[in-house]
Amino acid sequence: MAESLMTNFTRPGVRATWLACLFFAGFGCLVPFLPMWLEKAHGFSGSQIGLVLAIGGFSRIIAGPLTAAWADGRSDRRAPMFLFAILMTIGFGSLWFVTGFTMVFVIILMLDVAFWGLLPVVEAALLRLTRYGWPRYGLARGLASAAFVLGSSMVGMLIDHYGAWAIWGWLFGVSALLIVAAWWMVPEPVAGDREAPFGARLAAGVGMLKDRKFALLIFAAGLIQATHSYFYVAGTLIWTNSQQLSSTLSGNLWSIGVVAEVGFLIFLARWTERFAPETLILVGAISAVIRWTVMAALPPVWALYFLQIMHAGTFAATFLGAMRMIQGLHGDERTPTAQMIYMALASAPAQAVTTLMSGELYEYLAPTGRAALGYLAMTGVAVVGLVLAVMLWLRRDPVAAPVGAAA
Repeated sequence: MAESLMTNFTRPGVRATWLACLFFAGFGCLVPFLPMWLEKAHGFSGSQIGLVLAIGGFSRIIAGPLTAAWADGRSDRRAPMFLFAILMTIGFGSLWFVTGFTMVFVIILMLDVAFWGLLPVVEAALLRLTRYGWPRYGLARGLASAAFVLGSSMVGMLIDHYGAWAIWGWLFGVSALLIVAAWWMVPEPVAGDREAPFGARLAAGVGMLKDRKFALLIFAAGLIQATHSYFYVAGTLIWTNSQQLSSTLSGNLWSIGVVAEVGFLIFLARWTERFAPETLILVGAISAVIRWTVMAALPPVWALYFLQIMHAGTFAATFLGAMRMIQGLHGDERTPTAQMIYMALASAPAQAVTTLMSGELYEYLAPTGRAALGYLAMTGVAVVGLVLAVMLWLRRDPVAAPVGAAA
C-alpha cells in the first residue's frame, strides 16, 4: 500500500500539480503585494509603481517571443522552468542588497518577465501531464488557484507580524523551491527541429499569428481577461467609498469570486468537455458584458454576490476555453510556444493598456462620485472581445469525446 501511495505521489500529473501550486502561491503574493514592497522597502511613489507595472506588461511583447524561440531549441521541456526559476531566485535575492530607483526598476522588469514567462510553461505542463489519469486538469488547476488565495492570505498575515520584508522572504523562498520543483519534474524530451537557427524559431513563433483562428482566439480571450482591470484597480475602492461597504464585506465579496473560479475548475471542468472551447470563450465574453455593465449601476449588495459568482464565467470559462483550444490547435510540442505568444502579444499588452486606462478613469471619476461608471469602459472592451468570440465560435469544430474519458 505504501508503494502504491508513493507511485501515486510521483505521477507526472501530481508533480505538475505541485509545481503549479507552488508557482501560484508565489503569484498570489506578487500580484497584490509587490506594490507594497516597492513602496515600503524601496520608497517608490505611486507613479513609479504604475510605471514599473505598465512597462513590465509591455516588455513581454518583446520578451515573450524571444524566450519562446529560445525554449523551442532546448532538448528538455524543463529547460525554461529552470531558466525562469533561477532568474527569479537571483532577482529576488539581489533585491535584498540593491537600492535606488534605476537598479530596482531593472530587476523588477527582469522578475516580471521571468514570472510571466514561467506562467505559460507551467500551464502547458499541467494541461499536458494531467490529460490522462489522476488528477484531472480541472482539479489540478483549481488547486493551483486555491494556492494563489492561500499565498495571498498567508503573506497578509506574515506582513502583520513581520512587516513588508515578509513579501521578499516569501517570493525568494518560493523562487528557490521552484528550482527544486523543476528538477523533480519528469524529464520530457522535445521533438521537432531543434537545430533550426534562433531567428527561424522566432519567426515560426510569431508566424503563428498567420493562423486566423489562433489570432482570433488569443485576441478574443486577451480582451475578455483584460476587462477585469478596472475591477482590480478600483473595485474595492468603489465598494468601500461609493457604496459604503465594510472592508470585511469587501474582502468576503473578493473571496466569493475566487471560490467561484476554483469551484468551476474543480467541479465543472470535466463537464464542460462536452462543449467546444469556442463556446466557453463566448460564455466568458457574454458574462463580461453583463457583469461590468451591471457593476456600473452600483447594484445592491445581494446583486454583488451574483456578480462575483460570474467570475466563473468572465475568468474561468474564458481561461479554460483558451487553454483547451491552444492545446487542440498546436499539440504538446507547440503549446508552450503558443501560450507564450498569447501572453506576450495579446494578454499582456491588453491588460497593460486597460490597467493604465483604469487608473486614469478612476482618478478622473472618483472626485465626482461616479467612479462606478468606469466599468462601462470595460463593457466596451468586452463588446469587442464578444465580436471576436462570435467570429471564433462560427469557426468552431465538432466536439470530440472528452479526452481521457476511458482513463
